[in-house]
Amino acid sequence: MVLFRGDIKSKCLQRRTSISVILPADNIHFLNGTEEIVPKPYKTLYLLHGLYGSDDIFLANTSVQKFAEDNGIAIVIPCGDNSFYIDNEKSHAYYGEYVGCELLDITRNIFPLSDKREDTFIAGFSMGGYGAIRNGLKYYENFSKIGMISAALITDDIVNYTDNNNVLKSRDFYESIFGDLKDVIGSDADPKYLINNCPDIPDIFMACGIDDFLFEKNADFYRFLKENNVDATFIGDDGEHTWEFCDKYVKEFIKHCFD
Repeated sequence: MVLFRGDIKSKCLQRRTSISVILPADNIHFLNGTEEIVPKPYKTLYLLHGLYGSDDIFLANTSVQKFAEDNGIAIVIPCGDNSFYIDNEKSHAYYGEYVGCELLDITRNIFPLSDKREDTFIAGFSMGGYGAIRNGLKYYENFSKIGMISAALITDDIVNYTDNNNVLKSRDFYESIFGDLKDVIGSDADPKYLINNCPDIPDIFMACGIDDFLFEKNADFYRFLKENNVDATFIGDDGEHTWEFCDKYVKEFIKHCFD
């Protein structure tokens, strides 16, 4: 396994931004005297962190490096700040276009990553789970599978948020990201709208802890998918909004990518 961490220059973000890249290369087992060669170009997972995170947070809190090595998959982790991975025209921070298009082009030019849709996946935890479904659908031609782990599916509710002392319920915070909250539903920030307007929906995998404060929102979205005859997998398991749950189901999604 090889780990790269560094900065790239993004036109979509109009600045330099950090990324972490895990490659299933150099799988040398010194004690056994063996080496495993993963054929290039590599299948690739673009993995999106949650609120308050950065590109290094999965490295610190999960075992994705080992799992990438064991499964022969590259993992690219961008820094999404607190953007919800959508495009903010006023600040010229087009995070949706960045993770949905530009990041793929940049990383494929640097690393031996497959450019095939069937080899390219997007997933995320919490805010990153929302970013994965939003951009996996908006840029459906680039991704064959979408993974949503404890996804922050809040777009039906944020128009009613009023507590500006709590960032998770702050109308001011969400307006700084989404703009006028009355316009979110029915826009390309609304996953249900995107489902109804996506000509080729990628395979969708969902997991959420039954004690997670986001469980009902995830269960509601899964019901919406089934009502609209969208093929999807949903696992409601014991657990809360924790790294332990995230670690378990990022691994399950990677397994799902090889099914």
